[in-house]
Amino acid sequence: MKCGIFHTPYILPKRTAREVFDWSLQLAVVADQEGFADFMIGEHYTLAWENIPCPDIVIGAAAPLTKNIRFAPMAHLLPYHKPATLASRVGWLSQVLEGRYFLGVAPGGHHTDAILQGFPGIMELQPQMFEALELMERVWERKPFQHKGTYCQAGYPGEADFPGYVVEYADNSPWGGWKNMEVAVTGLTKNSSSLKWAGERNYSPISFFGGTEVMKSHWDTWAAAAASKGFATDRSRFRICRDILIADSDAEAKRRAINGGLGESWRNYLGAIYKKFNLFQGIIDDSGTGIHPSEINMDFLAEHVWLCGSPETVARKLERIAEKAGGWGQIAANSHDYIDDLQPWIESLQRLAHEVVPKVSVL
Repeated sequence: MKCGIFHTPYILPKRTAREVFDWSLQLAVVADQEGFADFMIGEHYTLAWENIPCPDIVIGAAAPLTKNIRFAPMAHLLPYHKPATLASRVGWLSQVLEGRYFLGVAPGGHHTDAILQGFPGIMELQPQMFEALELMERVWERKPFQHKGTYCQAGYPGEADFPGYVVEYADNSPWGGWKNMEVAVTGLTKNSSSLKWAGERNYSPISFFGGTEVMKSHWDTWAAAAASKGFATDRSRFRICRDILIADSDAEAKRRAINGGLGESWRNYLGAIYKKFNLFQGIIDDSGTGIHPSEINMDFLAEHVWLCGSPETVARKLERIAEKAGGWGQIAANSHDYIDDLQPWIESLQRLAHEVVPKVSVL
C-alpha cells in the first residue's frame, strides 16, 4: 500500500489566496520528503472552504521544490474548459514535471460552480465531460482534424493550414505519450456512473468514503466495466480517500482532530453536505448504531468516519475495512486546515507514512 494526499483543500473561508498557496506548497514538500506517492489538488470556483480554482498553478510551483512525488489536478472540471486549451496546458505541465504528473477529470459536482460558468445546474455536465476528453485525446494525437460536437469544438492544424510560410508546431502532448499518462476519476455515490465510465476507458478509480458497501460498490462498478472492455482489474490502481489524524494515543488523536481543522471542516461545512445528500447512511449502517443523521456528533465522526487514533488503531481500522470491502493500492489523506498549528498535521502525515502504511497489507 502507498499513501497520498488529496488536497481539496478543506480550509477556513477566512484564508487568503496567498495563505492557501503557501500552505499547499509546504504540504507538497513535506509529502515528498516523507515518501508520499501522490499529491492531488482539487479545482473549485465558488467554494470558500475549497478555494483553489487553478490547481495547475500550484503544481507548477511545486515542481522544482520536489523530487519524487507525483501531482495531479483532481480534478479538472472539463465542462468549464475549452478542450484544446486544456489539452495543451496538461501536456505541457506533464513535460515540466517529466512524468511526475497524472490527470484527474470530473464533470463538476457543485451547483454554484455551474451557475458561475453559465450553466443552469450540474445535471447536464457529465456528457460534456465525455465529449471534452475525447477531443483532448485527439489534440494529443497531433493529427489534423476539425470537429464541432454537441458541446465542444476543437481541431489540430496540418500543413494545409500554414499561413504562407512553414510553421513548426509545438509538441504539447503528455510526457511519454498520451496513452501512457494515467487518468483518474473519483466516485462518491454507490454504483457511480463516473466510475463505470472510467472502467470502460481504463482510467483509474478513486473512492470517497461513504461506508464499506459504497466503497465495495465503487470497486465492483469500476472492475466490471473494465473487464467488459477487456482491461485488467488490478486493485493496486484503486485509491481510497479518508480523513486521517494520527497521534501517540487514541485520546490525543481525537482531541487534535475535533479541536483542529478536521473538526472545523466537519462542524461547519462537510456535515451539512453529507446530511443534505444522505451520504451518512452507509456509515451509519457500518456503525450498527441505527442513529438518525441529525444525531451525528463529533464523537461519532471520530469513531466511525475519520481514521483517528494511534498508529496501531488506525492500522487496525484499515485492516477491518479491507476485510469487508476488499483491498486497495493507495490511502489518500484528505487535507484540512492546520495552518495555524502545523505540528499535529505534519506529525500525522509522518506517522501515516512510516508507522501505518508499511505495517498494513490490504491488497
